[in-house]
Amino acid sequence: MPQPDDDLPYDVVQIGYGPVGQTMAALLGQCGHRVAVFERWPGLYGRARAGHVDHEIMRIFQSLGIAERIERDMVRATKYVFRNARGETLLTFDWDADGISGWPSDYIMYQPSIEDALDAAVRAQPTVSVHQGWEATALTRHEDHVEVTLREITTSPDGEKIAGARTRTVRGRYLVGADGANSFVRDRLGTTQTDFGFRETWFVCDLEPKVPLDFGFDNGQVCDPARPHCLFQLGTRHRRFEFALLPGEAPERFRDPGVAWDLLAPYAVTPDKAELVRHAVYTFQAKLADRWRDERILLIGDAAHVMPPFMGQGMCSGIRDAKALAWRLDLVLRGIAEDTLLDSYQIERAPHVETLIRMSIEAGRVSCTFDPEIAEARDEAFRCGEVPPPPPFPHLLDGLLDTGAEGRAAEVVGRLAPQGRVRAGGETGRFDDVVGSGWTLLFAPGTDSRLTAGHRAVLDRLGVRVVALGEDTADINGYYAGYFARTGVSMILYRPDFRIFGAAQDSSGVGRVVDALDRAIGAPVRIAAIS
Repeated sequence: MPQPDDDLPYDVVQIGYGPVGQTMAALLGQCGHRVAVFERWPGLYGRARAGHVDHEIMRIFQSLGIAERIERDMVRATKYVFRNARGETLLTFDWDADGISGWPSDYIMYQPSIEDALDAAVRAQPTVSVHQGWEATALTRHEDHVEVTLREITTSPDGEKIAGARTRTVRGRYLVGADGANSFVRDRLGTTQTDFGFRETWFVCDLEPKVPLDFGFDNGQVCDPARPHCLFQLGTRHRRFEFALLPGEAPERFRDPGVAWDLLAPYAVTPDKAELVRHAVYTFQAKLADRWRDERILLIGDAAHVMPPFMGQGMCSGIRDAKALAWRLDLVLRGIAEDTLLDSYQIERAPHVETLIRMSIEAGRVSCTFDPEIAEARDEAFRCGEVPPPPPFPHLLDGLLDTGAEGRAAEVVGRLAPQGRVRAGGETGRFDDVVGSGWTLLFAPGTDSRLTAGHRAVLDRLGVRVVALGEDTADINGYYAGYFARTGVSMILYRPDFRIFGAAQDSSGVGRVVDALDRAIGAPVRIAAIS
């Protein structure tokens, strides 16, 4: 890891080093950019908060080379079930499919394991420096950079923050705020937030079992108006219970570990069977920043949005932010794209996140009911089939996409690209491991993949990998052949975040897609040096 040199400007200064910030730093480091990360806490958090990742996030972790390490401490999810007080199933999320991204659709995990793996990925990047125990106190905007002032922070034995005497000032071409729900960067950016009006307080208990625990119902919500609660695995070695605070209950009461054991008693969980590794009260909210960018300042993760945990998409959404912003910053910093490319970041991500916020709120409302009569009416509605099924998972509808596509091609634009198993160069495995990830133009087996010199030049400038399946890259189990047959397209061009930019139903449409990408990215530009 490079030694600090605050006299030189960084490409990116980042505030915050949770899993979203770690992902962002690792991605930018992979591209060779000089990044300084500052985190107010002196070490990694070391406690679980999020508990779920999906196949898209696993593919992002795969791009960082840590997916297999992380998977070892994960549990492949089956179903996440909402039950009422009688044990009747109200709602089921099917989590036991194979995701299009080449991984099982959903996993339940222990967050510290992910943070350890991400931290290793960041520290392996020679152009990224991580500075823990530094809190941002001021920032100043300049035409060609942002200046950040920080002060050293220590913590007392009980975790209280203590301001140190040392300060430092750093400069970056861009500043990324990955500093959580109480974001300093968002506050200085001056944006308002849309509040969706959801506010529920729950008590979280994380356990490390000493003996095998089997409840017959391991992952889901118990929608009991007497005390709504949930339980689920946290990877292979931990479990979590969450209990709603009833109206009028004081959060201070739940500081006592005895309260946790009392609530766990109906499940026969006692201190001789499990260690209580963490208990804390959280207030779940739903908010979306109205502005994610102000010139050279950008927000990701909880700094930009927070949502209730009932869909397991809070951290996942932040990691999608990091992936979507990292490739844009890479193109801008390398002078390949205009700075205006960054405007498409919020255009794409905010509607996607808002849909997930609203879905999480609706799922939470199923559980967060304290009135027995309302709960009975809810149960009857589910029994009678009066409640529609959960909506499909959102895809991108606007932003850096080929919105001029028509017919079957238009149906795949904005969706995730597939990842199957291939064989190339004597190696067999997942496509990204064998062929590589990043910008990819992928042709179905048997499709004419010839390109004009002009189109080849556009692709070369952007670093787009061109792959014709069935030539040097074999579709070993027919996964891609099935995908192209189902979608009715013969070519897809997808981005480093695996979202499909454009598609064509036959080879005659390839040129139009490449031209659309050339227009969307813009002409090369020169980044002036910071004086």
